[in-house]
Amino acid sequence: MKHLAALGFVVPRLVFTLFCLITSLYCLIAYVPFTYQQVIEFQVVSWTSVFARWHPWIYWVAFACGAWTLANDFRRGTRALVLTYLVAGAGFGAWLVASPLLVNLRNDQASLFWAGVWLLPVGWLALVDLAGPGRRLVWGGSDAAEDARLFRACVATGIALAVVYMAIQPLRARGILIERASAGVLVWSVLLHTMVFLALFVVFASVRGISSVFRRPALVEFTLATIGSAVVATLVIQKLIFASISLVGPTGEALALGFGVALAMTGAGWAARLADPGRPVLSGIELAMTPLDPLAGTPRAVRILGVIVWAGIAYWLAVLTAVMDWNYLFQKLGALTVWALGFTWIYQAFRRGREPRAAVTVAILLAPAIAVLGFRTLSSTPPLLEWLNLPASTRAATIDRYAAFDVSFRLAHDFTGSGEARPGVDMSRFYDLLQAHTNIPRTVAIHPPDARLVPAITPITGRKPHIFFIVIDSLRPDYLSPYNAKVTFTPGIDALAKDSVVFRHAFTHYGATGLSEPSLWTGTMVPHQQYPDEMWRMNALQQVLQAGQYRAFVSKDHILQRLLGPWPELTELDRGRGAADYDVCRTLDELDERVRSRDPADPAPMFAYTQPQNVHISTITRQGATVPAGESYPGFYAPYASRLHRVDACIATFVGALRRANLYDDSLIILTSDHGESIGEDGRWGHAYTLYPEVVRIPLIVHVPVWLRQLAVDPDRVSFAMDMTPSIYYLLGQRPTANGPLDGRPLFTQRPDEAQPYLRSEYVVASSYGPVYAAISGDGRSLYIADATAYQEYAFDLDGNAGGTRRPVTEAMRTAGMKAIRSMIQEVAKASRIAIDNQ
Repeated sequence: MKHLAALGFVVPRLVFTLFCLITSLYCLIAYVPFTYQQVIEFQVVSWTSVFARWHPWIYWVAFACGAWTLANDFRRGTRALVLTYLVAGAGFGAWLVASPLLVNLRNDQASLFWAGVWLLPVGWLALVDLAGPGRRLVWGGSDAAEDARLFRACVATGIALAVVYMAIQPLRARGILIERASAGVLVWSVLLHTMVFLALFVVFASVRGISSVFRRPALVEFTLATIGSAVVATLVIQKLIFASISLVGPTGEALALGFGVALAMTGAGWAARLADPGRPVLSGIELAMTPLDPLAGTPRAVRILGVIVWAGIAYWLAVLTAVMDWNYLFQKLGALTVWALGFTWIYQAFRRGREPRAAVTVAILLAPAIAVLGFRTLSSTPPLLEWLNLPASTRAATIDRYAAFDVSFRLAHDFTGSGEARPGVDMSRFYDLLQAHTNIPRTVAIHPPDARLVPAITPITGRKPHIFFIVIDSLRPDYLSPYNAKVTFTPGIDALAKDSVVFRHAFTHYGATGLSEPSLWTGTMVPHQQYPDEMWRMNALQQVLQAGQYRAFVSKDHILQRLLGPWPELTELDRGRGAADYDVCRTLDELDERVRSRDPADPAPMFAYTQPQNVHISTITRQGATVPAGESYPGFYAPYASRLHRVDACIATFVGALRRANLYDDSLIILTSDHGESIGEDGRWGHAYTLYPEVVRIPLIVHVPVWLRQLAVDPDRVSFAMDMTPSIYYLLGQRPTANGPLDGRPLFTQRPDEAQPYLRSEYVVASSYGPVYAAISGDGRSLYIADATAYQEYAFDLDGNAGGTRRPVTEAMRTAGMKAIRSMIQEVAKASRIAIDNQ
């Protein structure tokens, strides 16, 4: 009956709390420019639009759930709080029905305001819990054996976490073996986890030491534990969640504190509700953990069985959060959940009141020193790492490869800051610069410069090619036979490539669609805001096409709706469909109809642009990651390869249609991508924040009309998808194109020496969604990455491997990369008149 009564409180209160937190998060998503574009406008997460539409009515369900949990609180001390909740909540609900909130949110300060407002009901009910059941708790004296219990639980949890995630790692890796040094990583994992939880024990011991001087030590313990929970929750939200969406600075810190306090108060209130009012509280720390302990009061055997269930939860969360993760965000949050549950359940499995043995007592006394020395040893002692068979030359690659499948190890590694040599320079100011100029809020005025690839577009006369620009979102070159001889499922693209120029070292300037697509049209690097007003001024491609009197056929996704200016000659493809539903076969069929219905006497050339989503990881996941019966793709990710096989057939059909219409030899056909995709490399999935080699590399296949094939081109030079707009300018007689620090270059020139002034030693690549930047050097053979989300740097040799080969960051590479990235950021700020102090 006790557990049923607890469920009667927990379930409805959980519904209420989750509703408020999700609503607050939705408002926050609306406030951040790139999440507003991607989640609300682009609807990457489809259920959010349903939630917004039904929000006023869902509110009433959540409000009723919250009221149900207050049925016994109409008494002195809490009556006013309860009545305020009921009256204010009912009035607010009526207002929501009359004026729905979420569907009317915009990317402005009002959304930020509402994100904070929705935390208030959570805190309000927590006050009711603490003012009512909390006051009725009986606070006993301190348990002398509690230190030993906490110590045993901390050590056992550290070891258990390392062992459980070690077991999960090969299951997740699915037969992928890591280097021989992995045994050293396994030992190191045990040491790291143990040190982390020894540090936690030192915190617990300090709390108990402080509390012991007070008259009611358990109450002080509980208070300090709640404050500590608020601090931890605030840091997790700020460092993991908000940093991932570039919500930094005072605004992010204040909102993270609001979330942290609301969550900590909720936990404390639940603990007060769920505690046995007739039993004295001997440990405030134990009471604070009550909301995480659904097995409270069960026999010890059941609790031990619960630990086994906990291991299953760890595996389930690791697998569930691996695909479609956001720079390990969901995996890390899942692992933190497992950490908290694991410690609570293991702690409760130890008997209360068991006197410590002498060895345990000594270990308790030495725990602070062990923790301090352990952290220093693990973070700065190369001999230990060498002894563990982790030499400096391969250490970073080995650790990353293992951590990709063991997120708990990744958390412990990041927490201790161990194993990586720290650069001799202070990177903090550089990371601050990256954060300040990424996802620039709409409150910062940006003045997009006018398109500047040529001073003025001259009259376009003579023969003009038809232009078919096909951008397959998330298309990887190593899944195409022109780039990889092992590919057998793209014969159509292979045939096109044999009659085209295949650029072997092609890259994207932006690691996700949000800014990559605009750069394709502008031919330049763009300000990191989604999206400045009048961004259409930068649209160089539209300007030259209109000057050439092209008839345009364009799939206008939510980005192009912002980027395209007035264009009477434009016909929209995929009208009425969301961008997430763009299918290359359907689009090319529609375009083929336009081609066949074209008046042969019409002198106007055609331009077509589409960015289908067939192989985007979100599309594959939404469709179930299945493979048609009878198809097999050994050595490749089959759901991706099977969809690409279909894409290939449709492209081949369209090319055949152009041939039959006698347009093929007169057409410029561009097959490329806005970015690549991680599809399991070392446990990585998707793109979003990362700039790993498989994300920045793209295919670029360009079929040129027969009368332009005498132009000079070097397919082995570094090229970017962004270069196609300057190339189109050049092919249409607009020469020379601009050669500023932010501009792309024409890939085709009259003479080979014309291309030389455009070539650079360093090219900058950026994430579209987070403060992650990279420099490509060595003519496309080297990649340096500075990640201001994870506060780490990486380096890769861009060799024949799709994911490159990890290498240590050298001082020369760091210096050159930082200089190039800083220069690019400053040039963008100068061009768009961005007023941000941190330069």
